[in-house]
Amino acid sequence: MAAGTALRDHGNLPSRTAVFSDHWTPNALTVDQGQALILALDNASPEWHLFALVDDVALRDQNLIHQLMPDLRKDYPNTRLSEPGTTVQIPWRFDMAGQYTVHCVRADHQQHSPVLTITVHPISPH
Repeated sequence: MAAGTALRDHGNLPSRTAVFSDHWTPNALTVDQGQALILALDNASPEWHLFALVDDVALRDQNLIHQLMPDLRKDYPNTRLSEPGTTVQIPWRFDMAGQYTVHCVRADHQQHSPVLTITVHPISPH
């Protein structure tokens, strides 16, 4: 899972939106370490997707799950099932600096799914 915390009671967090068609718009976001926000992911494509917020290790694990069960349509704390024309939300606190991605982990999309890159800047020491 991406190095962060899924938020159940997200209250009144700011939202950052990205739209997916055959690519992400925008294709990159930046946040500060410790920042909590709602990722709003608009599916403007004609297909269903299972969008996952992941780092490299989580991506490997979730890709394996969906290769073994290609029709699996299950949300985890860092994933959202998105039908065509819908917007899904992932409330998240980015606890660790680094680079993370959002993309579809559906088995038949894994090799060509465009990536939304999220760069988490470290907290600067005072």
